[in-house]
Amino acid sequence: MKGQVFAIKFIHREISHKHGLSDDDIGREVLLHRQCSGHPNVISVLHFGTDSNWLFVAMELASGGDLFDKIEPDIGVDEQVAHFFFKQMINAVEFCHQKGVAHRDIKPENILLDEHGNLKLADFGLAAVFKRKNGSRRSCSTPCGSPPYMAPEIVSGKYDPALTDIWSCGVVLFVMLTGETPWDEPTKNDYLFYDFLKNDGKVNHSPWNRFSPLILSLLRMMLKLQVDKRSSMDKIRAHPWVNRDNNFSTPDGMCKDTYLLTSKLFEKLHIGLGDEEHKLASSNDKYGSLESQFTASQPVADIAAMLDDQESFHLPATQQEFTEYDREVMKNSLTTERESIFNVISKDPAMLQFASDKTKLEKSALVLHNAERLTRFFSILPIETLIPILLSSLNRSGISTAGFHYDNITEHNLKSHPIQISVVTVDRRKMYLRGSIKVSRTPGLKLKTVEFVKTKGDPLEWRRFFKQITVQSREAVYIDQ
Repeated sequence: MKGQVFAIKFIHREISHKHGLSDDDIGREVLLHRQCSGHPNVISVLHFGTDSNWLFVAMELASGGDLFDKIEPDIGVDEQVAHFFFKQMINAVEFCHQKGVAHRDIKPENILLDEHGNLKLADFGLAAVFKRKNGSRRSCSTPCGSPPYMAPEIVSGKYDPALTDIWSCGVVLFVMLTGETPWDEPTKNDYLFYDFLKNDGKVNHSPWNRFSPLILSLLRMMLKLQVDKRSSMDKIRAHPWVNRDNNFSTPDGMCKDTYLLTSKLFEKLHIGLGDEEHKLASSNDKYGSLESQFTASQPVADIAAMLDDQESFHLPATQQEFTEYDREVMKNSLTTERESIFNVISKDPAMLQFASDKTKLEKSALVLHNAERLTRFFSILPIETLIPILLSSLNRSGISTAGFHYDNITEHNLKSHPIQISVVTVDRRKMYLRGSIKVSRTPGLKLKTVEFVKTKGDPLEWRRFFKQITVQSREAVYIDQ
């Protein structure tokens, strides 16, 4: 591992024990993940160890970040892009199944990208052995997974975890193509799922009616309500939509041209800052506020978040936006440094979602190791003006910031450390959503990064949250025009 960049997951043993996880449970996750690490589309376990307080796991770094951070909500991605990632996902899942391991938590949060644009399946915390060495299969009975992605039989009792993985892959394909989940949970309480159930999967309303007949037939094979009729991995592979060639893929299924893939992946990303978009963002449903407070330097109180906080302090300022706020004053004050600012933002992939003319961006903006997180924007406003704008947008979206006092926050404070807003809320599906908004400054410039860092929750829903707050804060966003 010498000279290699990798990710480390720390697990505090005592805290885990308090939440009902034994050392054996933690060790089982590591061993099953290691057992499945021999595939190029599965995050590799490189090393692990323990002491009296901590267990740590060193893993391959997926420097491209969340795949679903780069998918536009309610829009999805190009069909060829979805096809490329779908084939890589089922390659990874099939490899795990061949090892006798079912993942049991296939969802956007656990689907990452490496720097070359290849999909990486991650997080084996709920994985289970379903096939014994003698070839016999065992069922599972523990309910687990994220409701929008879990198969309906998981709620009922015993289930075949390999077949529930196939169901989850079908839902993920649906989300890639549409930018939304088909339902919130696979029960009769959900009217969209109930409609799917009573029509035996033959629904023709939006977004189902957007699919080609080939895609629709594949989805219906994977989302069969009758478990014994649900498609096997062999039948999925033989399906004509799955089996066709892909322009982004090498013969062995890896990314052939990272720049070409990234260009197509980012093509549909867009954040509009006009009056219509602002009106829509202001009228959207409010988020449920569980907890929200500012901390100037204190990291979020879990291990993953602490690691994320330390890492992101080293990120360059990255996003941008520009509205009418004191426009003439801003233009005059930026005359001498505008070129320097443009040199920063033109290399940043997050700029793509705001740019009306993407050709002005440098090719380096499409390098995936710079695109771990696209939920950020740039601002040139003074911090004393920027913070109230963000607070107001959060409050208008139903998230309380009453516990934060920003009277003493100045530009001078920002030079020494970023300012952080911790947000704990629920998304529109009432699923847990947790993260922070960090404001940092580019050394030597007035340019600031406002970065939305997710630590828990669906990346597609986090992007939806980011878009809503960003559009409501449009007077703070800088875009070079």
